[in-house]
Amino acid sequence: MGKDRPFLEELSAMFKALGDPTRLGIVLELMETEKCVSEISSSLSISDSSTSHHLRSLRQLKLVKRRREGQKLFYSLDDHHVYLILTIGLEHQEHRGREEER
Repeated sequence: MGKDRPFLEELSAMFKALGDPTRLGIVLELMETEKCVSEISSSLSISDSSTSHHLRSLRQLKLVKRRREGQKLFYSLDDHHVYLILTIGLEHQEHRGREEER
């Protein structure tokens, strides 16, 4: 699977972003439905400015997208691939947890 360096760097940046607990929490929140900054902030108990900062990074990596409705911005996962990556990660973690219980 000979991928070039820029491709590998972009893929690495995506996984690095998801390796941050706050950013991971944000994308997991968006698995359910689109949300505005204040909804995400409230759910994760972090400030609106911190949430916006993380969302900016996630948008640059094409993990989330936004939609404007009047003055409000609503965020959602960028596409179904992001949803699948998260779902597989969650399944893997749950599987590991069950294995450790044995």
